[in-house]
Amino acid sequence: MPVQNFDQFVAFGKDNVEAFVKSGTLAVKGFEDLAKAYSVFASQSIEQTSAAVKALSAAKNPAEFQSIYNGLTKTGIETFIAESRKLQELANSVVTTSVAPLNARVQAFSTLFKAA
Repeated sequence: MPVQNFDQFVAFGKDNVEAFVKSGTLAVKGFEDLAKAYSVFASQSIEQTSAAVKALSAAKNPAEFQSIYNGLTKTGIETFIAESRKLQELANSVVTTSVAPLNARVQAFSTLFKAA
């Protein structure tokens, strides 16, 4: 095996290790961001539930209670759908970002063999 090929092999291995480290670092950071987003969503949900209980407790008659309940339900569902979309987009971003360094190494590996 020529020295040049050995040096290329070592450099390729080093780049692979760096890609794994970078991928892991990005994944950890992304999952931290995702956990924070879930925490914020949970806190907001608790606050909204507390406000909803207060609003329902203030109803003066069954018709008013039903009206408040319907409004809260509609708002709750809309908020849940919007927040779920945001969390899904964040999760997709975390996966895409953290896998990118590994995808680059796979591409480099295939390019290396195409050139050989």
